[in-house]
Amino acid sequence: MTDDGLDDRLRALHAATRELVRAGDTVGVCEVAAEQAEAVLGFELNTVRLYDESTETLEPAAVSPGVEELLGERSAYSRGESVQWEALETDEVLTYPDVTEIDDDVDRMDSGSLLVAPLDGRGVLTVGTRSTDDISAADEELLGVFTANVAAALDRAERGERLRRRTAELARQNDRLEEFAGIIGHDLRSPLNTARGRLQLATERDDPSDLAAVDDALGRMEALIDRLLTLARNGKPVEATAPASVAEVAQAAWETSATAEATLSVDTELVVDADRERLRTLFENLFRNAVDHGGPGVSVAVGELDDQPGFSVADDGPGLPTDAGDAVFRRGFTTDKDGTGFGLSIVTEIVDAHGWTIRPVESGEPFPDGGARFEIVTTPEFPVVDD
Repeated sequence: MTDDGLDDRLRALHAATRELVRAGDTVGVCEVAAEQAEAVLGFELNTVRLYDESTETLEPAAVSPGVEELLGERSAYSRGESVQWEALETDEVLTYPDVTEIDDDVDRMDSGSLLVAPLDGRGVLTVGTRSTDDISAADEELLGVFTANVAAALDRAERGERLRRRTAELARQNDRLEEFAGIIGHDLRSPLNTARGRLQLATERDDPSDLAAVDDALGRMEALIDRLLTLARNGKPVEATAPASVAEVAQAAWETSATAEATLSVDTELVVDADRERLRTLFENLFRNAVDHGGPGVSVAVGELDDQPGFSVADDGPGLPTDAGDAVFRRGFTTDKDGTGFGLSIVTEIVDAHGWTIRPVESGEPFPDGGARFEIVTTPEFPVVDD
């Protein structure tokens, strides 16, 4: 670009900086940068790419209308594939008056000029035009100032996002602490009072049946504490996942569950990206729920969803309470006088931690005549085991 109209471009730079500051998040900053680069620099083909450490790629985060119209959707660049990687790794602005002379693995236009500027290690901003030899010293200088402002805005946005995530997590933890306090104060107080009363009677009457009641009360308290600990542990976000066979994990969970004379059938070859131990805990709680409500001889089936990626756990027991809906997942909800109401809430915590969804539905295959059925919808990218 020529140096004419430099004052206008400086005014555009100030306006763009205000827009960058006002952008609320990383995506907003990238969109403003791609759009405002044309006003500031005069280049119409602009792309912001951010570095994804997990995939070692430069991912397209935002493009200008010119890029979208001329080149369409942009793909990610693997390490070493493009000059954008060179700009990121050298932390230097790269100038190409003629794009046909660029030696990398990216298909480009037949003519044009290109500038690639790093964004303080976070990614790169690429600005281009369809004209050859169309880069001036003023372009390079303005680009340096503009990208410094973009990098600062990205830093500000990232810090804001971390703060919002931390605030949300603290609020969630506080809510859980209040819920746990309520559970401890209410559910544990009842068996504790029972144990104290029967222990006093046993002391006064020397009746062994009183001690048996104390033992039952203490056992219930122990079960409540164990489920509280499980609930707390499985509510944490999943940090490490790996491919896990739904069938294998379900079978393993069945072997360690108190399933009495119940039977299990598994008809799925799904592999999901999951925390294997938490997935096993999910199945254990669903199996325990089936036996608790369906009786020792209940039949349980694990299958594959037809309409969405995911799996189901169904039984031929009495089914879910009428109009219960999602209330069955609420902590403390139970129709069993001896139940804790934690089992399905633990399942929900595990589902949420993976970013999945769970829904209770009317009974269906393989038990069309009745029973409970839970469908877990997983992420669409999960693989399928080959035959």
